Amino acid sequence: MIIDTPDDASTQIVHLQADSVTTVIRYLTSTPRSSKLVTPREARALAAAGIRLGVVFEIYGGADGVDDIESANGAADAAFCLKYLSSIGAQADGTVCVYFAIDTDFSPRDVQQKVVPYFTAIAAAFLADRRYFVGVYGSGLVCQTICEGGLAVCGWLSGSKGWTNTRAILGMPVAPRWLALIQDQMDTRLANMDVDTNIVVKPFGDFMPVFNDAQV
Repeated sequence: MIIDTPDDASTQIVHLQADSVTTVIRYLTSTPRSSKLVTPREARALAAAGIRLGVVFEIYGGADGVDDIESANGAADAAFCLKYLSSIGAQADGTVCVYFAIDTDFSPRDVQQKVVPYFTAIAAAFLADRRYFVGVYGSGLVCQTICEGGLAVCGWLSGSKGWTNTRAILGMPVAPRWLALIQDQMDTRLANMDVDTNIVVKPFGDFMPVFNDAQV
């Protein structure tokens, strides 16, 4: 069972294990003092319980943020993630994926004018760093455009099936090579938390947090 949640999962370890959750996808965000941000303490608790971690960066706090998606923020968001990942035990060996969320149904025009420049900056930073790789969460249009444009390796389709091109992607007889995750049941109750469940299509870049003795 793969879930994503905005809540601290470390308080529900017993319930996660009882519901056979193997990976919890949690948030990265540079918003100061955000309650969504996965912490090193949470990552340690999940690792101690044998539960893997996935990460998704959200630039804004809600579903509307067209004006925030731009090249300058892409560079800043990538820099935040590249600095923060080691604190939550992400292995710097090229196997960990950071998904960047486009959590609204952007128009084709906004995808070209805003989303593409945003991911161009992210991809450049990750390529220069080479420790992790880029994923994208969003509509079928967003995921296809970004992945097929070479700006992300893995796509994670939002559970909002009415978003642009999402149903078309889901209806393909053969899944696109970039498709890694499909958000399935949204806003459901599992492991004593509000979560979304996910279908795995291919390896999607989650990880078992690992810490060395020098990390507190």
